[in-house]
Amino acid sequence: MKAIVVFHSQVERAHPLARFLKPGFWHCFVVVCSDDLWILIDGHMGVPVVKYVAKDDGFDLAEFYRKQGCAVVETEQRDTCPTAPLVWRSCVGLVKSVLGVRTWAITPYGLYRHLEGK
Repeated sequence: MKAIVVFHSQVERAHPLARFLKPGFWHCFVVVCSDDLWILIDGHMGVPVVKYVAKDDGFDLAEFYRKQGCAVVETEQRDTCPTAPLVWRSCVGLVKSVLGVRTWAITPYGLYRHLEGK
């Protein structure tokens, strides 16, 4: 399944760990394409938000988020489940769970680097 992961610093209030995080990578969320609909899944400060955001009818959702100043990684949802003793309850943990990504990344920037293959 197609997916995009969006990274940004645009949050309603200052992130409690912002001084330890790379600017532009304070938060992340994932948008997956299912049955020609883009569905956003966002950890949103501990309260998950799931909502339909667009139809997959040629609209370039990744470019839309890039124009908003976000870093975007286009990827695929995997058929695997992360096998770690625990998954942090954070935006990164949620994205890793939804995508089936296996990585030790615990920050949005660490996840970005993993997804980019760096």
